[in-house]
Amino acid sequence: MRIRFEGTPVCSEQLTGIGIHEKELCKAMIALNPSDDFEFTYFSGIRGRIKRKRRIMRQYVTENSKIKDFPIMTAGLYRLIQGVCPIPYRFLFPGKPQITHFFNFLIPPGVKGKKVVTVHDLAFVRYPETVAYRTRKVLSLRLAKTVKRADHIFVASAFTGRELSELYGVPEEKMTVVYAGVDREVFKPREYNECQEVLVKRGLSDRGYFFYLGTIEPRKNIERMVIAYAKTCKRLESEGKECMPFVFGGKLGWYYDQILERIKSEGIEDKIILAGYLSDTEKACLYARARAFVFPSLYEGFGIPVLEAMACQTPVLTANVSSLPEVSGESAVLCDPLDIDEIAGGLYSLATDDLLCERLANEGYERSKRFSWESTAKLMREVYEKVVAQS
Repeated sequence: MRIRFEGTPVCSEQLTGIGIHEKELCKAMIALNPSDDFEFTYFSGIRGRIKRKRRIMRQYVTENSKIKDFPIMTAGLYRLIQGVCPIPYRFLFPGKPQITHFFNFLIPPGVKGKKVVTVHDLAFVRYPETVAYRTRKVLSLRLAKTVKRADHIFVASAFTGRELSELYGVPEEKMTVVYAGVDREVFKPREYNECQEVLVKRGLSDRGYFFYLGTIEPRKNIERMVIAYAKTCKRLESEGKECMPFVFGGKLGWYYDQILERIKSEGIEDKIILAGYLSDTEKACLYARARAFVFPSLYEGFGIPVLEAMACQTPVLTANVSSLPEVSGESAVLCDPLDIDEIAGGLYSLATDDLLCERLANEGYERSKRFSWESTAKLMREVYEKVVAQS
């Protein structure tokens, strides 16, 4: 089969959720189907970026996979001009793929062959105030057209599938749930001696910190998390107990100023560590040796960090809304993300209850085994075959 992937989401050295999703699924699919003809397309922008982006992409795809770039514009610019001048995609990326997969919500006009897309979430509808204006505007204008153009739609969770049916009228038979997986070579239980250097660099003690990983932006509910943490610290200190630090991993996203202001106003600047973007090794160690992973996000299409933390055998606190219970099951502390007292209560329990932490760590680890990139890639390839066979 001749398969084309739109590869712009993986053209970065600092991948976030969508880029990780595409990278891992493509790697798994290429490994499982070596006889297929794979091609990656991407917008490289100005010519000076071509070599850098091609080098980055080569980290994620095999040598026998073709890479085709368009050097005149960025992906963002291409999306922007579609409302004024809808340039057919096949003009920019000629060829004869049987199927093209777009991993980042939208299918442009004029795509050759069958077209499939991954829709990760509908946060721009449900929580528009948490989504960057340009992203919100583009998705609001284009997703309805994508739903009509698509021969099939992959959704990140059953929850996202229900959202897509409710808000866009997509029939169930046109969608397939494709769960994320976890790289078990990276995200696994680790002994302290494997992670000592990473922890010492941050001034952390073993099992002596809370950990969050994700972009620092409003949808992740970080401001409420900070307030709940401050309340937990006061409660612990009133009982003569030490309040462990809280490590926030991830790059600054959008609308983060008020989050930083909240940290300052709560008087916990000395307890919060903003670690920035982390390498896989740093992430794996910070997951594996944390007291608990904390992720009470307002809205998620899946929630890869929850799965990674469970695979590292670390107890998890997450939200009881959107897709997150679908990922964690009963193997986590679940709380209402809008209820600061509930979040604080969960943090306190995890800080003080060793038996709870041990149970959640073991149950979460076993649950994480249900998710793999290989099984998802196999399912996706089966769907490709059915779509290509359609007249």
